[in-house]
Parts: sequence; C-alpha cells; structure tokens
Amino acid sequence: MAVPSTYAPGLQTSDVIKLSSNTSMQLSSVSSDQLTTGQFGPNASQPTVPHYDKCGQLDYNYEPVLASVCAVCFIFGVLYTVLGYRFFKAIMFLTGFFFGAIVTFVPLDEYSQLPFGGNIGIAVAVGALCGIITMLVQYVGLFVTGLNFGLFLAAAALTVIEEFYHPSTKWIAIGIMFGLGAIFAVVALKFQKAMTILGTSILGAALIVVCIDYFVEHLVMVYYILDRLKVEYSDPVCWFSWVVLGVWPFVFLLGGIIQWKVTSKGFTHQEVMRIKKTRKVNLQRIRAKERRDTKHSRYRHLYQIRRKNGDVIAKSFVQGVNHKLPPQMRHLSEESGTEGMTQLDSANTTMTHVT
Repeated sequence: MAVPSTYAPGLQTSDVIKLSSNTSMQLSSVSSDQLTTGQFGPNASQPTVPHYDKCGQLDYNYEPVLASVCAVCFIFGVLYTVLGYRFFKAIMFLTGFFFGAIVTFVPLDEYSQLPFGGNIGIAVAVGALCGIITMLVQYVGLFVTGLNFGLFLAAAALTVIEEFYHPSTKWIAIGIMFGLGAIFAVVALKFQKAMTILGTSILGAALIVVCIDYFVEHLVMVYYILDRLKVEYSDPVCWFSWVVLGVWPFVFLLGGIIQWKVTSKGFTHQEVMRIKKTRKVNLQRIRAKERRDTKHSRYRHLYQIRRKNGDVIAKSFVQGVNHKLPPQMRHLSEESGTEGMTQLDSANTTMTHVT
C-alpha cells in the first residue's frame, strides 16, 4: 500500500512506521525540564542558574557604613521609645530630621540621576532644616509628630490589607495615608502629651525594627512595606520576616507604657516652657531695675559731690566771719552754725535715701 502523495511522495508504509517510531523515542527522551526551558542537547540537563533558598539561608555579609548607621539608629530608637517625651526639644528636632530626610530621600532614590552619596547629602540637609523648624516652633513639631504616627499606622494597615486584597489603584493607598496622617496631626495639637508619647514610641519602635531587619535579612521587610505604600507587586516574604515585623507593635506598646507610667510621670513640656518664659521675664525685670538703680545712683552721687563742695565753701565762709566777731558773738555763731549744719546733713541724708 502506498502513502498518498500529498503527505510523503515516494515513501512506503514501512518507512512511515520507522519514522514515527524514531520520533516517539526522541520525544520520550526529552525531559519535562527541557520542554519547560526549551534547552536541548548533551548539556541541557545542567541548570544555568543555581537554586537559592532565601528562607533557608541567611546572608551575613554586611556593609560597614550601613551597619554603623543601623547601630546608631538602634540607639536612637531605644531613646525614642523609652525617653521620648522626657527630652521634648531634642525629640522634636529628631522627629523633624527623620521626617524631612526620609520624605526627601525616597523620591530622590527613585527618580534622581544623582549618585547615592548626593541623594544622602540632600536628604540630610533638608532633614536638618526641618528639624530646626520643628524644634523652634512647638506646634509645628507636634503637628509633624502626629503626622508621623498616622503615616506609620497607614503603612501597617496597608501591609495587613495586602494579605487579603491588593489595591487596584494607588489612590487607595494615598487616601489612607493622607487621611490618617491629617487626622492624627490635628489630634496631636489637642492632646499634646498623649500624642507625643504615642508618636515617639511608634517611631522609636520602627527604628529598632528597621535595624533588626537589616541584620537579619538586609531590609527585605522594609522594601516589602515600601511596595505596599507604592501599590506594587512583590515576592512573598519569609516567616521570620513576619516575626521581625511583629516586634514593631510589641516595642511600641512597651515603650508607650514605660513613658506613661515612669519616664513622663510628673513632667509636662508646657510647664517647662512656662518656667523658661518666667525666668526670661524675671531676668528682663532684674536688668531693667539694675539700669534704673544705676541711673539714680549716678544722679545721687552727683548731688552728693555738689553738696559737699557747697558745705566746704559754707564752712570756710563761717570761719572767716567768726574771726571778725567778738568772743561772745563768736561762741553763739559757732553753736548756731553747728546746729544748722546738723539739720542740713540730716535733711540731705533723707533726700538721698528717697532718691
């Protein structure tokens, strides 16, 4: 039987059977990995990229600069969490500094063409300026503290929402961040002590968690949270990443309780500001009184000099006249002159005290 010419002209049935059997044997020798990757040949079974289990192996290669910065931030985080409200002025400066530096560095790192060192320098300069403003203007510092608290709550909320629903647009994340930030910024102006304690506790806990995350997994959880704020897809994180993140609310609650019950007890920033203002007013009053006393003493000294010179002239004149008087009159004039000079001295002394 011949094969139709439309398929294989000139081929017999036996040839077709042999060809089909050879083809099936070749296909059976191809593994599933080769079909997936599209690689064939004698070296096709060797993988080109080694498999790396990021959850089973940790990387302990740290950069010295980043490790030093994280160590310093860890110390600041502990001070923030435990003694935040006690050092009110210093905390206001650091709050403004961190806020300005982070808000400046994130867009620069994303869109700027400058080198990494240039972005760091600009962020530090803007942070220092913001820190000075928040330290000198009390209500601006409180507003920024409440804003930070709201933004951290928004980041935590978006991280939890991502486990159940991925936002379809960035406006959802922007609305949550802006809404919570604005609400708690206004609340901080009303309840200043409570919001300062909460704001410093949550910021200090965040610094501690960021440092721990760097030494554990090189900021994997930090980038995961940033992706939540930017509404971008990211790879799933490991189980210990969630353990690191769980340290944040624990340290936040612990720091808030310590500040409320121990470190801030019997201390209010308003009383400190009032005492400093009272001291300044008292110092101004003392200086004004010293200037008035100096002016009066100058005039009093001038009056005493004039009176002394006049008394010297009067005494010489009386002595000159006494020599020309008879002995009886000379005795009477000396008594009357002595009495008059005594009265004049007492009157002058009284006037000096009054002036």
